[in-house]
Amino acid sequence: MKIIAHRGASGYAPENTRASIFKGLELGCDGFEVDVQLAGSGEVVVFHDFTLERTTSGRGCIRDVNLYDLKKLDLGSWFSEGFKDERIMTLEELLKIVPENKILNIEIKVRYDEVNKIEEKVVEILKKAGRIEGKVIISSFNHRIIKEINRLEPKLKTGLLLKAEILDIENYIKINDLKIYSIHSYGEFTGRKMVEKMNEIGIKTYIWTVNSVEEAKMLKDFGASGIITNYPDKFREVREI
Repeated sequence: MKIIAHRGASGYAPENTRASIFKGLELGCDGFEVDVQLAGSGEVVVFHDFTLERTTSGRGCIRDVNLYDLKKLDLGSWFSEGFKDERIMTLEELLKIVPENKILNIEIKVRYDEVNKIEEKVVEILKKAGRIEGKVIISSFNHRIIKEINRLEPKLKTGLLLKAEILDIENYIKINDLKIYSIHSYGEFTGRKMVEKMNEIGIKTYIWTVNSVEEAKMLKDFGASGIITNYPDKFREVREI
């Protein structure tokens, strides 16, 4: 079972920051899950919320703020004063610090009424970095994005993000003509039958957000490919079972 650090090792450092990535590497995780969206000036930045208030010293919507001003914001003090110098990363900057031998699950975040072509920029950045055919997985709750990634770059792995159970997930994938590498489902809605069905048809299952060793052991017993967790150091025994 793979252990993937959720927004970096976000139990120990502010999410989606260099510090959380370096902490995950220190703790020996198998990979990282991060979020990306567009800044107001069009760059792909590593950030979760659509608004700035929860995790930065700024205010407003990230899509309305240019990268120059985003770079001035404090991304760490909300977590601890020791992280006050953390600054927002671009996707290019992230790729420089995540080793190619680690899984990198990039979640593309867009509002459901928004068509901003972020998927084109993500694919272009990954191509320039030579990361198309490696361990990068593009995921999104917006399944239109997944279909577009399939069209833009068929060699790029994609993952279907799910907040709730889809009763016939295999049929959903077929009728929507989705070419996916993995399912990324919420732990409370992940059952043995779904995991076994995905294994049967060759689709990996990564379950989020799992912070309990007992839950991880259950999911490993189901046959899940990996868990996405805030505390990657807690699950060494599960990985080795």
